[in-house]
Amino acid sequence: IVLTLANDTVGTGPRLQMLTGNEEANRVIEREFDRWSREVGLAEMLRTMRMARGQDGEAFAILVNNPVLEHPVKLDLRLIEADLVTSPLLNILNEDEVDGIRLDIFGNPVAYYVLNDHPGGNSYHFGTEYRSVPASHMIHIFRQDRPGQHRGIPEITPALHLFAQLRRFTL
Repeated sequence: IVLTLANDTVGTGPRLQMLTGNEEANRVIEREFDRWSREVGLAEMLRTMRMARGQDGEAFAILVNNPVLEHPVKLDLRLIEADLVTSPLLNILNEDEVDGIRLDIFGNPVAYYVLNDHPGGNSYHFGTEYRSVPASHMIHIFRQDRPGQHRGIPEITPALHLFAQLRRFTL
């Protein structure tokens, strides 16, 4: 279900349409965007992010410089699991943080705390090894259902009981 949703949402990927009035410039920019998006695998990443939003309630990507790209634009996205965004143990009681997101006095994200290792992995160090990513370098996609909400809720949550009933019916 989630894969179908992602495929239907993203399709073959985004397409840039320039309308500057200069047809030649429009064609060059559109062609380069298409080339860059294929180089970084943008459509595949967007599908993964859409699936994560359905399953995890949110998706995260860090904007990074990737010198290996064979394109003049070296901008790339590094997808990260929602499990990796969490507050360090020593910061857990800070009022200006909400589950891995440091906020300014207006409630705007300033930085995201990202664990170096997955909490379920073999090399996890109990939340002590992390990096702080500036909010300007983080893409965080989620549906905000209420004021003050800073993390997402899985979109499939309301249907979980239906899946249990379907499993029993199938058996």
